[in-house]
Amino acid sequence: MADVSYLRQFPGSPWMTRALLPALAVEVGCYLASVFTETRNSFALFRPARAQALILWFSALIPYLIFSLGAGTFHSNAFYLLVALTGIFSFWHVILPRRTAYDIGFLVIAAAPFVTRVFSRIYLASDRHVPPEILGQLMWIRVGILALLVLREWEPGPFGFWPTMMEWRTGTLYYCAAILPLAALALGVHDARWAPATGEWWQVGAKAIGTFFGFLWVTTLGEELFFRGFIARALLDRLPSRILAIILSAVIFGAAHLWFRSFPDWRSAVVAALLGVFCGHAYARTGSVRVAMVTHTLVITTWRMLFKV
Repeated sequence: MADVSYLRQFPGSPWMTRALLPALAVEVGCYLASVFTETRNSFALFRPARAQALILWFSALIPYLIFSLGAGTFHSNAFYLLVALTGIFSFWHVILPRRTAYDIGFLVIAAAPFVTRVFSRIYLASDRHVPPEILGQLMWIRVGILALLVLREWEPGPFGFWPTMMEWRTGTLYYCAAILPLAALALGVHDARWAPATGEWWQVGAKAIGTFFGFLWVTTLGEELFFRGFIARALLDRLPSRILAIILSAVIFGAAHLWFRSFPDWRSAVVAALLGVFCGHAYARTGSVRVAMVTHTLVITTWRMLFKV
């Protein structure tokens, strides 16, 4: 049904049904498996750790091959680049010792494809109705999840798709505290302007719900795991001051947004840093990645529905 619907909407894009949709189905399946605790535990049973990394490496390449061969956009140089990137990412914690310097290196590698936007140069398509680099983005997030939580055996606190009632409530309270200062800052530095979504009430409502869960289950899930569950957790464990740990992790989060539009996007970085303070405090207080996810996602949804950046 999805194939027929898409072909009717974009009749000149048959590569979608023979390439992108099958690859996306495989990638989404792998992505879901990386987030569910039960499948991560099953994956952790494979021994030795090199076997886990090898499985992770091969699983990162399969969706690309399904897509690129089906779409006729396979390029050896792009494939070799993907092989190198995913190989380093998958084997990092297997080959290197568990030390702070190497954890920092892992974070740099995790951020690099998003900063450089390299996936748009690897996942190529004949048209741009649906950017195929979403395959690379999903792949990179779930490889990072398994590399961090299974191969590194990192404990970030409660993590997953669906927050508990307490986590929903706490995350919403932090959102209520954050939204006015964030909006004032964004408008003050001209990072955003007031532009509420228009349309029928049910269209606006459906867009808001879709936006919320789309970001909750992909963007903020990955960002909060790495920035709060990994970086903030490490700083909270090592620094004598909780406030200092929250501020430092927020500065790092803000710095990652210097590449949000064109570098150096200091306006987005400043706003993101303030958001990082609220999300970091939510995480420090509860120890739950999901609480920070709720706060972060509510802010993004508000931005998408009420502002234009």
